[in-house]
Order: sequence, then C-alpha cells, then structure tokens
Amino acid sequence: MALTQADLRRLFELLNQELGRSGTQGELFIVGGAVMCLVYARRPSTQDVDAVFRPPTEVREAAARVAAQARVKADWLNDAVKGFMSSQGDFAPFLPLDHLRIMTAQPEYLLAMKCLSMRIGAEFHDEDDVRFLLRLLEIRSYEKAVTVISKYYPLERFPQKTLYALTELLPKRA
Repeated sequence: MALTQADLRRLFELLNQELGRSGTQGELFIVGGAVMCLVYARRPSTQDVDAVFRPPTEVREAAARVAAQARVKADWLNDAVKGFMSSQGDFAPFLPLDHLRIMTAQPEYLLAMKCLSMRIGAEFHDEDDVRFLLRLLEIRSYEKAVTVISKYYPLERFPQKTLYALTELLPKRA
C-alpha cells in the first residue's frame, strides 16, 4: 500500500501521540523516497519511511501500534537504511511535534545516499531522483557530482553502475 504525503503526515501525528502517551521524546532522521515525497513532492507516494530513529526501541514499538491503528504495513517505518548512513550526513528540521522531532536529509547528502544505493529500473525511481537532485543542486559535471558524493562516502564504496550512470547523466569536463 502506497503512502501519500497526507498519509505520512497522519502517521507522524499518530506516532507523536503514541510517544506522548509514554512520555517519550522521539526523533526521526528521514531519507530516501519519503523525503522525495514530503519535501520535494517529486512522487505522489512512497512505500515506506526509511529512517534512523531515537530512541530505537520506543519508536519501533510506537510505530507498530500506529500501524495496527492505521491499518498500514507493520514496517511502514523502518531503519533498514542504517547501513547507508554517513557520519558526515546532514539533516534539516522538517516537522517539530510535541513528542517527535522529524528531520530530513539535506539534498547533497540525499544525492550521495541515492547514488550509493542506486537501483537501475523505472520501478525504483532512483535514477529519476538522482536527476532531480542534480538539477536542484545545479550540478552540471561528473567531476562536481563526484566531489559532492565523496564528501559523505569514500568513492570506492560507490558501485560501478552508479559511476557509469553519472557519466551518462552528466558531461565530463574537456
């Protein structure tokens, strides 16, 4: 079941209420398709919310209660993205609630993450997301793209298919 921007905001409100019931202050650091949907309105929906959250146990349990209440997938909020997070990653405030602070990945960091995890194929949206972020950041050369993404991860970590895709999307300097 796809989650629209309105669905996501409703789920965040419900999560805020659940955290409030237990007196927990939570934080979500959102990346991926949810950011493309919420911040940039580049997609009408997303399948889930990829995020790192704190405190993990309390937020995970509250999210499970929200899933049952809202009748959405149990893993609507998941932290499977933990392996892709960078210690240099930067986030901006998105939605401050009483018991939940929601932060979203900044565009350069989101570009680096999208490039690191890039899947080829229209059904994944990754190439479209990368194109959009390159335009948003006014990155017009392969070299500039490599400079930006390597601020977050060593260049050796990027799959060769990503580097090839960037060479096709951007001209190399002569």
